[in-house]
Amino acid sequence: MKEEKTEEQNLPWLDLRLSKEAMDYLWDDINGKQTDVRKKLAGNISKSVEIQDKNNWFYENVLKQCAETIYKDWDNYYNVHVAKSAPPPVYELRELWVNYQKQHEFNPPHKHLDCLFTFVVFMKIPTHWKEQHALPISANSAAPNASDFQFLLGQGMGPVQNIDFPLCPEDEGRILFFPAWLIHQVFPFYECEEERITISGNIIPANTQI
Repeated sequence: MKEEKTEEQNLPWLDLRLSKEAMDYLWDDINGKQTDVRKKLAGNISKSVEIQDKNNWFYENVLKQCAETIYKDWDNYYNVHVAKSAPPPVYELRELWVNYQKQHEFNPPHKHLDCLFTFVVFMKIPTHWKEQHALPISANSAAPNASDFQFLLGQGMGPVQNIDFPLCPEDEGRILFFPAWLIHQVFPFYECEEERITISGNIIPANTQI
């Protein structure tokens, strides 16, 4: 995987690029057996289906490294590697699903419950943010967000910071990996008949029931 360059450091998420091998694996996975899971998810979209990580390949080759990287803050490092008061963490992928988003559909602000980490992989982005932001609905706005992915950072009653990710076809193969408490949303796109396809999932500590 290749890390995306960001201007800020110590952000609570990872911004990476998947290898062709990983992308090919996910496309093959999408073509397998699918179960409707919309009632379990926040998305206001017409199709979300569960898929399976065959032989745990995607977790072992992509997600495991992401989870262990986010885990390595100083307190955790000290407890595990210096004081040896805690064992190294072990995680597992609990759920994996693919979203098919049509124009006008959206994912409202939400966080993922009963897990530690989550992620989104941008598989197919049929629109370009420059064209979407130029549409009449956005062009004269102080905050054009048509087609964007967005994090919402805030604590308690304090101000909320919006972190926007304008998307285009060049973002296909990009993965954002982040703690489950981080609120995020997906804005609708317009004037495009093709579907936007993304894959998400939840990661939990191994052998737990959270």
